[in-house]
Amino acid sequence: MWGPFAVEDLVSSAVQALKIRGDARAIAVLVAGQCALEPDDSDMGINYWALTISLNVQIFFAMTEQDRELVRESISTVISPFYSATPNDALSHVVISPMVGEASDGWREDAMRFVQGEGVTNQGRVRSDNIASKEHQGLLFRSQAEITLFKALCRAKIAVAPLPVFVRHGKKYHRLEPDFVVVYQGLTFVIEVDGDTYHHETPAQADQRLIPLTYEGVEVRRVQASEVKDDCSADSVVRNLCEFMARRKSAR
Repeated sequence: MWGPFAVEDLVSSAVQALKIRGDARAIAVLVAGQCALEPDDSDMGINYWALTISLNVQIFFAMTEQDRELVRESISTVISPFYSATPNDALSHVVISPMVGEASDGWREDAMRFVQGEGVTNQGRVRSDNIASKEHQGLLFRSQAEITLFKALCRAKIAVAPLPVFVRHGKKYHRLEPDFVVVYQGLTFVIEVDGDTYHHETPAQADQRLIPLTYEGVEVRRVQASEVKDDCSADSVVRNLCEFMARRKSAR
């Protein structure tokens, strides 16, 4: 243990504070990163500590420097008060850095395949306020609820694109990353997951974000994260979605 706190206890407490603030991006960084407290300096009897957060390369470089600075400020804001009860210790600063990973077998060949255009994905890496930090089958997701729903959609043999990127130019530039786009019997639907730490948008905010798609007639269906907590409940949600989409098909 470095300083007055065990790092896991401090990070867990910080996450609870960030939940109250509704800062899903900062929570995702703390959860996805490897956190450590390092002695920074001492002055006039005060021991200063730096919190370092190491992120995998994919997540770190998906964020802009502005994103990382906002996250640093947010995490520092919620952690500093914990040191008020320890007069001989204080937080000096928060560092977010990329993690040097262990080289995998065949990484050079993988790099050459990427250069040649093989395996390139247009999947959304990050939305500025909500990091896609989880990976499943080579695809990125923002939460376990999304992964559970994705697996249920695959079991139902529905064509699905998780976190695809849509770009629309006009009077304003729009870059959209809906949670899922599905194609069912010739109809295109967007599925949005709501209601947990990693999906903190209100339905109204999500609807505003998706206007360029809904304007073109794409329908949005909303799913609560609590409804897809396991495979059984996710399968039930997908069956209901299929029934709804079939009714929409017959009505046209």
